Formats: sequence, C-alpha cells, structure tokens
Amino acid sequence: MNLLKGSWVLKIAAFIAALLTYFYINGEIYTAEKDKKAVDPSYKLIKLTAKNLPVKVRLATAPPDGYRIVDNQVSAQPGQVIVVGPEALLEEASTAETALVDISENTKTTTRKISLESVAGIHLTGTPYNVDVTVPLEKIPEAKPPVAAEPK
Repeated sequence: MNLLKGSWVLKIAAFIAALLTYFYINGEIYTAEKDKKAVDPSYKLIKLTAKNLPVKVRLATAPPDGYRIVDNQVSAQPGQVIVVGPEALLEEASTAETALVDISENTKTTTRKISLESVAGIHLTGTPYNVDVTVPLEKIPEAKPPVAAEPK
C-alpha cells in the first residue's frame, strides 16, 4: 500500500485496472444470463404475451331429422379474440374453441351467446370471452316420388 501513497501514475494505473476488471466481469455475467435464456425456456412461463386467435365453433349434436346446417355458414362474432397468457402456453395455440353447442332441437337459424373454452391450458372467463354463435339451419326439401306416366 505504501507504493500508492506517493505516485499519481500508479494511482491512475490502479484505477484503470479496476475499471477494466469491472467491465470484463459485467460482460461475462451478461453473456452467461443471455446464454441461460437461450438454453432454458422456463423464462417463457413467466413472460406474458398476447395472441390473436380465430374462434372455432364446436357443435355437440346434429340438427333434427329433416334439417341441415347451411353449408359452411356457422359463424361466431367476434371471429377472433385476443388471449393473454404465458408465452410457453400460447406458442402452440392455433384456435380458441367455443363450448359445445347443442342444436338437436333447433328447427331454424339460431344465435346464442356461448363461452369460449380454455386455450392451451389458459382458463378464459368474462365478457370478452363470450361470443355470439349463429347456426343457420334449413329444412331439407322432400324428394317427390316420380310421377308415373299415364298410358295413352
């Protein structure tokens, strides 16, 4: 310690060495944390993210005999919802599905407020997660028996 008491040059050299050591160690810590995130995906369970998902209507039953669903016209309003949850769970999510819709006793186009089921393990509740589902039904035209031609 006696060496640093008198020489300003040695004091400046020691200060510069301390600064270089600080920045070197700080850089090593930053690099190690960055590498840990790349290898360990557990941070994704904490990180929240939002994802816009299309709504898929799930029908529990078929319409009654003599009726059919109008081709590809089952719809949900809104057609898409924004789901917020852990990034790890939402990565694989592709749709938000409705609860099962029972149309076994409907004989005309019906619109109902249906809740969304959980998306990728995230339980959805509240008004933003209720959708209006419209199931258009039509009566199947009855086939008329062929009329026999009368002999002349």
